Amino acid sequence: MTGVRPHAGPGPLEARPGGGLPEVAARRGWRSWGFGLALLAALILVVARASDEREFARLLKQSAPAWLFVAALLQAATYLSQSAVWRAVLRRTRFRVSLGALYAMSFAKLFVDQALPSAGISGAALIVHGLERRGVARGPVMACVVVETMTNYTALILALLVALGMADWIGEARTLVWAATAVLIALSGALIVFLLRLSRGDAGHRPPRGFARIPGARTLLHALSEAPPELAHSARVLTEATGFNFIIHLLDAATLWALLRAIGVDAAPTSVFTAFMLSALARTLGVIPGGLGTFEAASTGALTLMGVPLAAALSATVLFRGFSFYLPLLPGLWLSRGELRE
Repeated sequence: MTGVRPHAGPGPLEARPGGGLPEVAARRGWRSWGFGLALLAALILVVARASDEREFARLLKQSAPAWLFVAALLQAATYLSQSAVWRAVLRRTRFRVSLGALYAMSFAKLFVDQALPSAGISGAALIVHGLERRGVARGPVMACVVVETMTNYTALILALLVALGMADWIGEARTLVWAATAVLIALSGALIVFLLRLSRGDAGHRPPRGFARIPGARTLLHALSEAPPELAHSARVLTEATGFNFIIHLLDAATLWALLRAIGVDAAPTSVFTAFMLSALARTLGVIPGGLGTFEAASTGALTLMGVPLAAALSATVLFRGFSFYLPLLPGLWLSRGELRE
């Protein structure tokens, strides 16, 4: 999961090289505030959705353990694929970060992205701080941010197009689904082109007013001007990173399929992939942290459209939310605390 000059001064959670003691103290203050905001948002989410957690626990007791284990392995693999995105960049440099460290960073990034919704941008600051404190130079760090951001949207567009190409069961909802997909593709495509032009130093393109207020946006703007073009614009790097981000969508859909099997529903994998991507579309276009509510409604509706009984569709969706959000929440909270405060 690439220039005009960005706004002067470091953004929240961002370090500026060569600063003195007052600047170090200021950076630590911003990181503490950033972590505090993420913690508060996560707490609100958990309290607001306490009934979902209880339902998740009940469903766990009633589901087939073997398929639950498969689902857990598939979710664990999503963080490995996220780590591989950063490795695709770092492999072209002299810097080496262990897979374990990158895996921990991917957990922490998930927590920050879920707690502070910003279309994945809020986690950029965590990537910067996490890689810099592990000895990676500024340029390659910023290239990781740029590549991860651009290929995340590229993979999402590709996955949606593949999913909709296999969807023959949408029926009357087809027009609405394609319209929503077209909106997302247009927005994502415009963002990718915009980021590419900024990263190439096109002075005629400046970020929209208010963009820097998005959590992590200033970090991204700095990354666009500091990322080495040979890394951020490498066709091979971008292709590999897009592939790993695409695999994340496949693994998430496979998790949902395994959870359906856990409750006794044998659904076609291709249909489940389409249903999951439609849910991801609703989550991405929504503004609620973590897509809570919008994802559940879209997933349940899509699974029902493909023929899954309503009760089973809702149960599988709640289980998926538990595996992809509630279970990783505590380790993500703990790991992000270390990444942002050290």
